Amino acid sequence: MQTVFDLQNLYKSYFSRTPFNLPGSEGDTGNIRISPNSNRRAIHTSSKDIPFNKEGAYGKDIWFPVEFRINGSPENPLIIDACTIAVNLSKTIVKTAVSERKGTVKEMFNIDDYKFTIRGFLIDKSRKVPEGDILKLKTVFETDLPVTLHGGYPEMFLDESCRVAVTSLEFLETQGKTHWIRPFNLTCESDFIADVKNLEVPQKNANTNQ
Repeated sequence: MQTVFDLQNLYKSYFSRTPFNLPGSEGDTGNIRISPNSNRRAIHTSSKDIPFNKEGAYGKDIWFPVEFRINGSPENPLIIDACTIAVNLSKTIVKTAVSERKGTVKEMFNIDDYKFTIRGFLIDKSRKVPEGDILKLKTVFETDLPVTLHGGYPEMFLDESCRVAVTSLEFLETQGKTHWIRPFNLTCESDFIADVKNLEVPQKNANTNQ
């Protein structure tokens, strides 16, 4: 027995928003169509040779899946196919007023951590409660070991370590009979500086060398 459900409607129901529906994607009601000659299931890779998409179990294109690993181990990772990723970049600007001049002099002080918001669904293909994935996601949130985020899209904003710090995790309330689909909302931040002791203070080092 095959179960069919509308993932976009589920997304709108649980997250009270609709992801951008780009022209040419499934569900698009515009007049733009993909050419029949295009290789719809081609695997697209980033400059780091990391795939942006993959072919799902039923031959569907899956774009921007993500994978969480604990302590960098590729064994038993948490792979999330049905999700969206929002990336927020911000920086601190120091503004200095100038006498008798309009405006301010702006200097970049630092670039803040990159923030990722991942909204998605844990889906069990056997129509059972996805207990294993729920516990994996809970462990990703609770662990004190390094957590890494992988995927062609998020890795564009991370360094080689791909380390992130998971700051919040929410399992949304659900109703109805789709017990094999569990929506969640997760936020994490890039973790570029692994340890404060690794920070370099050039002036102190310079004084030490003298």
